[in-house]
Amino acid sequence: MGNQAPQTDAHSLREILVDYDRFQQHEIAYDWAIKHNRAIDMFGAFAKERHLLLFQSGNESENWIDPILNVVYKMNTLVHVGDDIAKLLQRIEYFNLLFPETSMNFVGFHTMSQTHVYPVFMQPFISNARFATLNEIDEYMDAKGFAKQDEAGKFANEMFVLTDIKPKNVLCANESIIFVIDADITKQ
Repeated sequence: MGNQAPQTDAHSLREILVDYDRFQQHEIAYDWAIKHNRAIDMFGAFAKERHLLLFQSGNESENWIDPILNVVYKMNTLVHVGDDIAKLLQRIEYFNLLFPETSMNFVGFHTMSQTHVYPVFMQPFISNARFATLNEIDEYMDAKGFAKQDEAGKFANEMFVLTDIKPKNVLCANESIIFVIDADITKQ
């Protein structure tokens, strides 16, 4: 199995899943992963073969770092999208459009069972970085054309509303380069 599936796979899969409820989405995603050799065991062979190290995880994803390729594998637990895989894949498409320097590339699915699959993405690891300050985030988002909203970590422009743009999801490297590594994104 390769390191990642082409993004067209994620887009095509999202278009299939969008018409189904979350239970059906998991079954379809499971079958798709098996058929396309994208069933991944993030706690077993896949991680061991790549010498992945369990990395800082949150309530939204379990994360592993690949110290050789300098990437992070993120297994999304679907907690913020109500188990709706299509909704998550859409959010990732928006994220990749807005933040290509930290794009999340679809790898496949961690398959626990036919009714429990979790999307896995690969993202560049930003080494020697620190969490960005609120001022750095505000300046960066303003430069990208997003206006700060009343809610903390919320920004919007004429097309998108972004939330959770907080220091835990935004890094600063070399004292001036800002990297958004995660965000909740919806279309206006």
